[in-house]
Amino acid sequence: MAPDKCRRCKCTIPEGVHCEECKQIIFQENIEKQTNRALSKLRNSLSYGVGRVKEVADGRFWATAHDSCFRCSATETPAHYNKKFERWMHHRKAGRIVFCELILKNNMGKPDLVVVDKGFIFIEEIVCTEKEASIYAKKGKYPFPINTIKV
Repeated sequence: MAPDKCRRCKCTIPEGVHCEECKQIIFQENIEKQTNRALSKLRNSLSYGVGRVKEVADGRFWATAHDSCFRCSATETPAHYNKKFERWMHHRKAGRIVFCELILKNNMGKPDLVVVDKGFIFIEEIVCTEKEASIYAKKGKYPFPINTIKV
């Protein structure tokens, strides 16, 4: 009976489908696939998204790190905080986690809304009277993608 050939590297083997070296490589590739799948599922979870947000949040201000609490200040115009509340309610009804006026580390700023949706994180800035240069500066400073909402 003629010796078999490995399907992967075509070397001669006494019997079977793969040589021992190729079996190890295939085994390692399967482990990597399973790990990548698990990591992908984790990244699509809310807990992963919240963890990423907490990494960039300034922990000294514990009150801002509470999800789903609405915050506004007296210096905001009524149109601004009404729109912010409307967007906050929209995201809450959609089952997303929303951080309002979250203070970020390293002077990265304080975005109006930080939204976590199945691991995807984005920022919504409500714009009433801000100039284009201010919005552009925030886009360079914030750690997540920004969606600007004009009032």
